[in-house]
Amino acid sequence: MNRFTVVVLVMLLTAMQVAAQNQKEIEINTRKTPLNQVLIDLKEKYGLQFAYDSDLLSGFLVSANHKSFNSDEEALRFLIKDFPLEIERSGDVLLIIPKRKNKPELTQISGQVLEANTFEPLPYSYILINRRPVQSDIQGYFNFIASADTSYNLQISHLGYFVFDTVVTQSLSRNFLLYPQIERIQEVQIYSNPIEKSTLIGNTAGRMKINHQIAPILPGYGDNSVFNLLRLMPGVMASGEQSNDLLIWGAYESHSKILFDGFTVFGLKNFNDNIAVVNPLVVKNIEVMKGGYEARYGDRVGGIVDIQGKDGTLLKPTLTFSINSITVNTMVQLPLSKKSSLLAAYRQTYHQLYSPTRISIVAREENSTSGAGAGVGTPHGKGPSTNRISDVKPDFVFRDANLKYTFKGDDGSRFSLSLYGGGDDFSYDMDAQLARVLWTREEQEQNKQLGGSAQLNYPWNNGDATNLTVAYSAFGRELYQKAQTENNQNGNITTLNDLDAENTVDELSFNAEHTLNFRRGHRLLIGTGAINNKVELARFSDGKQQININNQSPRIYSYLQDEYPFGELLELKTGVRAIYNTKPGKWYVEPRVSASFSVFDDLKINASWGLYNQFISKTTVLDSTNNYTEFWTNSDEEQVPVLSAEHFVAGLSYQRNGFTASAEAFYKTTDGLSRYVNGNLLVSEGFYEGKARSKGLDIFLKKEYKRNMAWISYTLSNAEEQFPYFRINTWQPAPHQQKHELKFAGVYNYKSFYLSANYVYGSGFERYDLEVDNDLNFDKAYSRLDAALVYKFRPGKVKAEAGISVLNIFNTGNIKYSNIRISTIDELSLIGVYSDAISFTPAVFLNIEL
Repeated sequence: MNRFTVVVLVMLLTAMQVAAQNQKEIEINTRKTPLNQVLIDLKEKYGLQFAYDSDLLSGFLVSANHKSFNSDEEALRFLIKDFPLEIERSGDVLLIIPKRKNKPELTQISGQVLEANTFEPLPYSYILINRRPVQSDIQGYFNFIASADTSYNLQISHLGYFVFDTVVTQSLSRNFLLYPQIERIQEVQIYSNPIEKSTLIGNTAGRMKINHQIAPILPGYGDNSVFNLLRLMPGVMASGEQSNDLLIWGAYESHSKILFDGFTVFGLKNFNDNIAVVNPLVVKNIEVMKGGYEARYGDRVGGIVDIQGKDGTLLKPTLTFSINSITVNTMVQLPLSKKSSLLAAYRQTYHQLYSPTRISIVAREENSTSGAGAGVGTPHGKGPSTNRISDVKPDFVFRDANLKYTFKGDDGSRFSLSLYGGGDDFSYDMDAQLARVLWTREEQEQNKQLGGSAQLNYPWNNGDATNLTVAYSAFGRELYQKAQTENNQNGNITTLNDLDAENTVDELSFNAEHTLNFRRGHRLLIGTGAINNKVELARFSDGKQQININNQSPRIYSYLQDEYPFGELLELKTGVRAIYNTKPGKWYVEPRVSASFSVFDDLKINASWGLYNQFISKTTVLDSTNNYTEFWTNSDEEQVPVLSAEHFVAGLSYQRNGFTASAEAFYKTTDGLSRYVNGNLLVSEGFYEGKARSKGLDIFLKKEYKRNMAWISYTLSNAEEQFPYFRINTWQPAPHQQKHELKFAGVYNYKSFYLSANYVYGSGFERYDLEVDNDLNFDKAYSRLDAALVYKFRPGKVKAEAGISVLNIFNTGNIKYSNIRISTIDELSLIGVYSDAISFTPAVFLNIEL
């Protein structure tokens, strides 16, 4: 027993000695040093924890000549004894706050979130005030009102920027500057904060935010960097290499909308997926709403991609020059005064992108039979087939330009005028000798896109905000196709196809939105507006006019959206959008609701539901050989019905220490699909109305460590359609149906080098069931691995980066979704023009910023 007592005493003495050693004295030796810097030094040397307003404490200079203290609180009280500051303890953290004589009834925290280097507003930034979520508006403004409390922990984050973290003890209104991740800033208080990196998924149902700043270091040509990043996200189809439209959660072409600076981008054709419709140099922010989105967005039954362009710097003139394997791209930013700036950008192809080897001819002796599924007739060959390279002379040119003027007033108001113009021209002539017949084909397609918007943003003194937008956009497409045969023996010429088509669509819109801010993050958005779409469509086939449409669709709308947080656990968004279509004289009401429940700090459950309508879309024209061609048309409730959809979205997300896991399920139904069928002996020619449904699951896993990151996304989906012309009245796979898609991306950073890779696997489009010899299966799986190496360097004051990408490393033969052409020569043979997707392709780029 005595031995036991001795052992216990020895252990107690040892523990006391260790504790005494751990509680070593705190020594301060400094002279006229800002208080915030002294606290940083104490944190690094002794591991002490403080919370304070860095800007406030930087104005207090302290001196101490080898002073020693026994505790952190004793040391801190000495440092603030001559200043109007006081201390509060919260666990192991000491809060330094200013002394206050009278406690106000309310605290109002408001301001604008800006990029530190250019003073560009950062729209839709994510803000936490004592764990209550707040989102800034399109110009980075936010306002938070609450009952007066002792202190508020304020965190502001934006993808690609260091997190701003501070303590607020009284009402304030100021600018909050965030520093971009890619800048090498020396200030300790910046590097000590975490970084929001690649993407933000899971805060709201069906919504994700993309960090476009990492896009240039991913594999690609540079011109498609933004959309290359989008295609690696869950729910956005990458297989088939769609470039002029986005297929999101089973939605058809044109069912999703791309907005740039408030105007609609209808899309420009790009036959090789290398040029994105939006210039990546001018992009500032990207929000993607896959489904179940709130009442402030409308006019589509699919998804919404909302892109905000840069305003232009107010600090000094800058020139950005970029050249890659296919285009030259330039951007100039000019400060016109202390309050206004001008941004201009231009890009263009500078050589031919296509070679004759990219297109081959597939022929099979067989009759065309009427199918029971998605098409009028599905050819199935049983006889011998041939595969020959044809003599093709392709020609392609692309160019576009952006121009933007911005004025910022002293009262925080902002006016901007954004203009865009672009166009592309693709054509080819093809000659092929098959047996005793010379087959020739000519095809030309021209696309033009114009757009512009004027925006006025005004923040009121009470923290409310008003946003006005007038926007116009126009799209024009001209298509010419001619195919004929010439018999070598008798010289007879037979015209197989002679098609002329012209389609123009424009959109003029006005939107006014006012945001009312109440206590503790409660917001009410009130909006109203008007929109008009004009469509002209003329289609001639073999000299006969098939379609002649010239109409308008003027509409007025209003919406109300309430955002109410119930404490720190639940955030509820309810809203309704009402549209009056003046042509039929009919109202359409679209209720929406979404909820986000924080189970605990790291786990969130989201759900949303809503009704949606669309009044302008692409109508599909289906010919006798199962060729799909799309044209823009207005809904008239006669030949072309109004699209209507219902969205159900539910998911959960987990985020902790740079790891993100998200799972989202969706179910969507769409009525009012329109398809024009040329007809045959079994099916009458004319418009047919159909319906569609899609369901699926998105999985997203991401890990970020220091300046490295990797993510995996997987989509399981099923998209089906039903039309009256189907011989069997059953649901059939939609033209873009693909059950599985798996994507991986990773970025590794070592000093100034960035090594990245991405892989995409798709199980194949189920509609294309045509099988031919030589392993040319139109429904085969898609597989593509890309890699890139980027080097960032600074010769003098010039910022530069150079890189090399290798696309499709294993040279896998893939099907390009939009480039399949099928034409019949006569009743006994089938010719398919097979257009490859990207093959093994090295690409280089150089970016310079002066």
